[in-house]
Amino acid sequence: MVGVRIIKSSICALLLMGALHVSASDYRFNLYLGLGPVKIPAGTAHLYDTDVIYEGRQAIRTAMEMSTNATADKVFPLRDTIESYNTTAGESIYFRKTVNEGSKHNLETARFTKDRERFIVNLTTWDMNTGNRTSQTTEWRPTRIFDLMSMIAYTQSFDTSDSEPGRTESLPMVNGNMVVQQYLVYTGNRKVKADNGKTYDCMVISIRDYKEGKERETVKAYVTNDSRHTPVQLDIILGTGTSIKAVLK
Repeated sequence: MVGVRIIKSSICALLLMGALHVSASDYRFNLYLGLGPVKIPAGTAHLYDTDVIYEGRQAIRTAMEMSTNATADKVFPLRDTIESYNTTAGESIYFRKTVNEGSKHNLETARFTKDRERFIVNLTTWDMNTGNRTSQTTEWRPTRIFDLMSMIAYTQSFDTSDSEPGRTESLPMVNGNMVVQQYLVYTGNRKVKADNGKTYDCMVISIRDYKEGKERETVKAYVTNDSRHTPVQLDIILGTGTSIKAVLK
């Protein structure tokens, strides 16, 4: 629940005015900052979705909030809330994030539509320091375009009962002012111990992309190998030897 640039972005949450909220799923995680072999308690995360009415139609709002503590702030301060609205069939409607990294404060939005056989996304970014719009682009694909949260939700829908490790699915996903191709790779199953003391049988989904012609892993998701597909752990790769781990609590 992301290239590296998406995960490092800081997101500002929006509460939908007048929406009818009904709790659907709610997961809380402990965050750890990984510096090579060292793992430091780093804060908390909250992943949840609600049933809402958005622009007059039934929709699902999914959000992930991450906040680092004072210790981790000295190395990598993180105050992210990633928000997305999707149809009940899983197609993206609206995505919003605010980037707050040092002196960098940007706002990025994506609005999704369909025209005949085309999936269209309008992407806009603003510099929040000046209030100026910095880019506005439109892209389209012949297949569904994902945002970060709808892609994470998609990993939870994976059925690997008849799959061998190495199974790969390619998905177009918004990233700033462009659409990039992401690759979801099933790498097998693994036992994962969560911070609630329980050990889960998880399928492991590696999320990858290509940069300068080289494949890179950006996220590794561990979700239970059952009908619920509960996210037990997310490993978010920030750079060489540095990661953020979100472990179910």
